[in-house]
Amino acid sequence: MMKARCPICGQGMPGPGPKEWPDWPFCSPRCKTIDLGRWLGESYRIATPLREDDLDEAAKPAVPSAAPDREEAP
Repeated sequence: MMKARCPICGQGMPGPGPKEWPDWPFCSPRCKTIDLGRWLGESYRIATPLREDDLDEAAKPAVPSAAPDREEAP
């Protein structure tokens, strides 16, 4: 049995899995409609569009390098 909760109301959904839940991932048609209304009302959105600088930042390694010419913070 799979444990799942509706992302809108938080109600647990009994049953063995998503095949038995016709409104998956929601518990009911009502929660499904609420989610659709949030999308159409633009409550869900990406905060800002990505810029080229953001992509350059993501490509940099997350750990400091061992390069001898790089100054490390004390």
